[in-house]
Amino acid sequence: MDGPPAYIGFDVGGQSIKAALLANSGEMLASSRCEVAADLTVEQLAGRLQSLLAELSSFAESRGVSLAGTLGLGLAGVLDRDGRLAGSPNLPELEGKCLGTPLAEALGHTLVIDNDVNCAALAEGWTGVAAGRDSFLVAAIGTGLGSGLVLERRLFHGSNGYGCEFGHLVVVPGGRRCGCGKLGCLEAYVSEVAARGMCRESGAALAGAVTELVASEGYGYARALFELAGCGNGEAEIVVSRMVELLGIALGSVVNLLDLNTLVLGGGIAPAFLARREQLLEAIDNALFARPVSMIELLEASGGPLSGAIGAARLAMEQHESGV
Repeated sequence: MDGPPAYIGFDVGGQSIKAALLANSGEMLASSRCEVAADLTVEQLAGRLQSLLAELSSFAESRGVSLAGTLGLGLAGVLDRDGRLAGSPNLPELEGKCLGTPLAEALGHTLVIDNDVNCAALAEGWTGVAAGRDSFLVAAIGTGLGSGLVLERRLFHGSNGYGCEFGHLVVVPGGRRCGCGKLGCLEAYVSEVAARGMCRESGAALAGAVTELVASEGYGYARALFELAGCGNGEAEIVVSRMVELLGIALGSVVNLLDLNTLVLGGGIAPAFLARREQLLEAIDNALFARPVSMIELLEASGGPLSGAIGAARLAMEQHESGV
């Protein structure tokens, strides 16, 4: 089979595994997924990955497409330099385990592993809205608040592999308790979990209105809050404005620290924040040092539900081409 090889990437979350087959150019050739339980074990994960690999390999063979010997894998959690899953609320049975060697052996391929939002950042820089940018931050606002940072076209991991935990910047010292156990993290104010908690804390009237909208429309708590605020609910507006303000302060602070021009927001709640673009840019501007907010490019992520798998394929490609 002639031409450059294609690459397979996997994205493992608490409810599903997504897989994508991409050409060297970034063109999507095929994708697949399977459902998993949150108590997924290493052995079960290996079995699911084997099935998805067999499916996409069969597709590639039928189309005369050669596959690289390196696979990419994105995981929802914090990975250290040794490939150990140091923390993952969504995959508790995998916590504390080194996954690289057993999974590579089960799959019969070289395997490179990274955090799922780091992979999503690679996807945005390869085929998404940040294509052509050398440096940018991706913040994924959903159940929690994940992030990935690309500096000079390379993912930033830090000294121990824990780099760019944007959701755990402390924005309110002594503030609300975050899921990590600390007080005042950004994720404790800007996430679906945070929205649900702040609704309860804001009193019975707002909590009741939000709960009714969640039940009748199937909205998440954050979307319900933004919808109510948009319809003139004053209590909801107070909570939403605080969420936007704190996100802007954190984004502006990251710009000050790293001299970034491009910020990408993704995840299920991102559209609600981007609908308040002017308010968010004002909050960013209030935190900026020595630059106008007009220098900031605020973008909506374009990778969609397969962004983690696409980025994992890119991860495999970079590893394969480096010859490491």
